[in-house]
Amino acid sequence: MFARALACLALLAAAGCTTVPAPKPPPRLAAPGVTPNFDVPDARARMVFLARQEWGLFGRPVVREDEAVLEFPAGAPHAHEVQPAMLTRVLLYWYAVSARPIVGAQGELRPWSAAFISWLVQGAGVPAAAFAPGVLHWDYIEHALSAPPDAHFSARDARVQAPAVGDLLCAPRRAAFVATIPDFASIRRGPWHCDLVVELRAGALDVIGGNVLDVVALTRVPLDAAGRVVPSARRPWRVVLTPRLAP
Repeated sequence: MFARALACLALLAAAGCTTVPAPKPPPRLAAPGVTPNFDVPDARARMVFLARQEWGLFGRPVVREDEAVLEFPAGAPHAHEVQPAMLTRVLLYWYAVSARPIVGAQGELRPWSAAFISWLVQGAGVPAAAFAPGVLHWDYIEHALSAPPDAHFSARDARVQAPAVGDLLCAPRRAAFVATIPDFASIRRGPWHCDLVVELRAGALDVIGGNVLDVVALTRVPLDAAGRVVPSARRPWRVVLTPRLAP
């Protein structure tokens, strides 16, 4: 027993004298000479990230302004809302913001474009009280119209306000209703559609929206010389919803 104790003490002493190897340096997080940026993306950036993610899952389809045809990248499968994988995403958008049934009386899917936008905003961490998410675009448009100046979202006239990345761009739908909304002052309850601005280009901007020809699609919208959207027959843009740059 005594010999075993001496052997243990000898091992401990040897261990105490052993040089401990220096820890390996952490992996490089940025290129040499570049300071990594650990800032948390704001709500705008998070919405854009989510929109691009969902657009990618649908095969990255593009619809040109005033063209009712989707263009998919070469080799990409042509997605549709009723395909099982895509329907799973649509159900996720809808039931994240509403308990109402998504299937209508004739077995059809109800329009889910507002649910998609609401899901983006909710997923970006914006409180429900700051946006009024739901399955009708009008609910959150009206919320922004009646909100105080320091609210999370403000509503601006699309014919005056040049949109920025992270803004929501909204237009009335259906010819009969469009005729009743000739300008910003005429805005009222009815069928609307909103997309999220994801990129600004020379003379145009890219927006992503849900339930655009039954998918999540990107639309390229022309701009005038002042950077304002040019209304079209398909999308007579009337409202820009601008989020505050908040965490």
